[in-house]
Amino acid sequence: METEKKGNGKNSLKSFLDVDFPLLIAFRDKAPGTFIHSKNVKDLVEGISLELDLDIDKMLVSAMYHDIGKMNFPEMFGENQEIETNIHDTLDPLISYHIITRHVGDSVLTMMKHNVPKCVLDIISQHHGNTVLQAFYAKAKKVNKKAVEENYRYKCGSPKSTEAAVLMICDCVEATARSKFNEGLLKDVKSREDVVHSTIQRLEDDDQLDDMKVGQIKLIKRALIQAMSNIYHKREAYVEE
Repeated sequence: METEKKGNGKNSLKSFLDVDFPLLIAFRDKAPGTFIHSKNVKDLVEGISLELDLDIDKMLVSAMYHDIGKMNFPEMFGENQEIETNIHDTLDPLISYHIITRHVGDSVLTMMKHNVPKCVLDIISQHHGNTVLQAFYAKAKKVNKKAVEENYRYKCGSPKSTEAAVLMICDCVEATARSKFNEGLLKDVKSREDVVHSTIQRLEDDDQLDDMKVGQIKLIKRALIQAMSNIYHKREAYVEE
């Protein structure tokens, strides 16, 4: 079984999830915002993995470390930035695109150094597929109406496994949900359902989920909506005595 393969020579996949694992501690300290995002993605992935009977350790490690490469340049990613200081405001959108998209390769290289199984590397390498980095493509279009969409796509193929597709969906849903939650727009079940349905529809329209079965997608939607209720629950207002 893949879960029995060793990590850095003495660690099984389970040890990568231990709160005292050195790489996890470094991740948390260097890129705290990305760490929280990844932890939320891991929580979303867990329920779906159980529903689809996927290898749970493989999926949890893939989810927790899918963005580990961001800790090389944490300040380049919005979740680690102060709101007032976005370095990309001063950069050409194509330069920003290259900086952002390299995190996929950096994540794979980091995990390779820790000798994780190839199956985990494959999942991580495909978690953005060949989607468009919309924010910087839109920025480029404002500057140059002739900007080409293909120049702003991740250079990986669409997910080739159920595991990679699940990670892609959870990654996109979490990022969208977190943004809406921070804006106060994720207040009820309906708003959470909308995030799930619209995100999956967008990925389907972009041909990212062609290898998924209809039944699998239905299960994923149901599990995601339930998991989001646990993560993005309504916070009761504190009332002073």
